[in-house]
Amino acid sequence: MIITVQMVLNCLIEPVGHLEPTVDTLKSGRLNGEVRKVAVVFMATYAVIKQAVESGVDLILTHEPTYYNHKDEVDWLAGDPVYERKRRLIEESGISIFRLHDYVHTYKPDGILVGMLKKLEWESYAKPGEMNLLSFPPDEQHTVRTIVTHLKNKLGIDNMLVAGDLEMPVRRFGLMPGASGGRSHINYFERTDIDLLIVGETNEWETNEYVRDAADMGLSKALIVTGHQISEEAGMLTVVEMVREAFPDLQVDLIASPLAVKNI
Repeated sequence: MIITVQMVLNCLIEPVGHLEPTVDTLKSGRLNGEVRKVAVVFMATYAVIKQAVESGVDLILTHEPTYYNHKDEVDWLAGDPVYERKRRLIEESGISIFRLHDYVHTYKPDGILVGMLKKLEWESYAKPGEMNLLSFPPDEQHTVRTIVTHLKNKLGIDNMLVAGDLEMPVRRFGLMPGASGGRSHINYFERTDIDLLIVGETNEWETNEYVRDAADMGLSKALIVTGHQISEEAGMLTVVEMVREAFPDLQVDLIASPLAVKNI
């Protein structure tokens, strides 16, 4: 049986039905193109695309945009040397690229969140029906510092940002991968009465300052910012598992990439 791009996309769209509007569209290639090998990525960087092309990948499923903005609008990039070289690589290779952002976040439960919980081995701590909300059992003692250590070990990173007291005990905490925004973060603190919130990315003048004020008031509040990519990349393993299950004969691999910005 010939497997096409459309057939792979159908298996990813089916759990929630067609979304409208959505940024999840085919960015390059053909829906009727044959697929023998799939790469699942957090970001379709130039290096990742080049690696995929060289290894014979027919379809890239990327969580984030290809062209540096949420809607992959390219008119404003016309003539830019970086954009033009990346576009040329994609077009000359004939590779298909589909963005899978809205659909995977709309799965019940959120596919990225599920994948991250598995990576962190925190599934048993998550509240059924609201898996962003986690609680440690009474016989486990944790602080912000011990959680930072756990995140570093499981996610393979050396640095992250922390607001609040590192020695503060943590019993109830939230996990919000990605960049849902300061208002969303602050509302979640208030609604759930958590001690700690772990996020991917913040505007530094929003959530960070809210937590600083809370800590200065003597309130038990802390924030960990892992970085956007680190907070979501392992979540795309949910997509790897779905495609492998639907198409056992396809080779489907997650291609991880180095961080774009490094601490030095």
